[in-house]
Amino acid sequence: MKTLDIPISAAKAIADKFGYHQVVIIARAVGPDGREHCTTYGIDKANCDAAARIGNFLKFEIMKWAKKP
Repeated sequence: MKTLDIPISAAKAIADKFGYHQVVIIARAVGPDGREHCTTYGIDKANCDAAARIGNFLKFEIMKWAKKP
């Protein structure tokens, strides 16, 4: 199955349904054709910025994703 990017609207739907201010989704498909994806959402600019910082920390510091030039 081909992987697709998770849209921000999906993260927003989680925030709305469960009452959260910030949502960070990390998705992984493992194996030879695998890939990883991160989607973040915040209810306003401050929360959006915080969720993005959390996502970037997880991607680059914990999971060691390569930074694009």
